[in-house]
Amino acid sequence: MITRDFLLRELERFVQVLAVVLFHKGKRDPHAAQDALAEGFQTVSGTPLDALHAMDCDGVLELAAYEGTFSAERAVALADLLAEDEHALGRERAAWLYRAAFEAGGPVPFDVAERIAALPDGIE
Repeated sequence: MITRDFLLRELERFVQVLAVVLFHKGKRDPHAAQDALAEGFQTVSGTPLDALHAMDCDGVLELAAYEGTFSAERAVALADLLAEDEHALGRERAAWLYRAAFEAGGPVPFDVAERIAALPDGIE
């Protein structure tokens, strides 16, 4: 029960950050959106966005772990945030997280294949 409550609160924080980022994007303010993403990502993950850009796939997947076990739910939440990154490195890492969540058999959005296809395979 404690684990479930923790994950629900954590997912709520991810959604709040995503809402702020999308609000700024909707107002056509990409700089404010990127700043909100960087600040929010560090708040929810404990990792600066520029440090994430330097991580390899294993390091990124470790961010999606809860108590040492990969969490597909956390991976999708992180991927949803990173899909909004203006940098290709962030979007590439979003694709890694979506793929890992899908391959783990966890709950993923119904359009996960389209989300992955819309993200870069490598550095632009």
